[in-house]
Amino acid sequence: MKISAFYENIRTGAEFCGVTMTEAVTMLRDSGLTGLYISLDSLKAFLPEIRAVLENTGVFVAGLHAWIDLDTNPDGYRELIDAACNNGTDNVLIVPTCSGNHDNNLTEILLAGVKAAVEYGESRGITVCMEDMDRLNSPYNSVAGLDQFLSNIPGLFCCFDTGNFIMHQEDELEAFRYFQSKISMMHLKDRAKEPEHPDDVGRIIADGTVRYPCPVGSGFIQIKQILDIANGLPVIVELYDYSPEHMLEGIRKSIKWLNIV
Repeated sequence: MKISAFYENIRTGAEFCGVTMTEAVTMLRDSGLTGLYISLDSLKAFLPEIRAVLENTGVFVAGLHAWIDLDTNPDGYRELIDAACNNGTDNVLIVPTCSGNHDNNLTEILLAGVKAAVEYGESRGITVCMEDMDRLNSPYNSVAGLDQFLSNIPGLFCCFDTGNFIMHQEDELEAFRYFQSKISMMHLKDRAKEPEHPDDVGRIIADGTVRYPCPVGSGFIQIKQILDIANGLPVIVELYDYSPEHMLEGIRKSIKWLNIV
């Protein structure tokens, strides 16, 4: 199993702990990390640092990700896909949004934007993915919502997020089975009903209750059951909203759990 982590999560922990990114990634590599999942914003802001980390640690770029506002930057997917081509990875995750008011046709605009991204990705040899989104105002925060995109856009793949079907308390294992033929990689995100630390940030779900981030393997998400049928898909540990003070240790714990599960 190839185990990666979000560059942004690692950087949050490294800044809090006062260590360099090379030191942080080296520690995680020695625990079993093999790749970095990097946002387009990070790539533009920290490119010299990222290149130094890759060279000094030997980890690879597992993929790139970006939020694309189809109102203000409708061709933004091109920059993301071109960046993937130029930085040694073959896949991108697009989170399509619209900043304007499109109550009546939001999904149609998003579908058209993602379809254009997939077509451009295919022309450049890059796989384009979407995930289930953990936002109450997202039209793809459920099995049915995500299925609108995966069923209607040929060539679109799913980067399955284990922890995001909490928004409507859907069964993530059944969701994985439903989308399995279109899943190319996974974000491993675990959830807890109570915070581990005072500064963990919770996510309000549809019934008004809150769910919190936690290291992979320590919460209630059925991650082991999903991994048992995932056939070795590459995985990315995700800990957004987790305590910055404990971020690096949380990523390390997640990697350790994945190596023994």
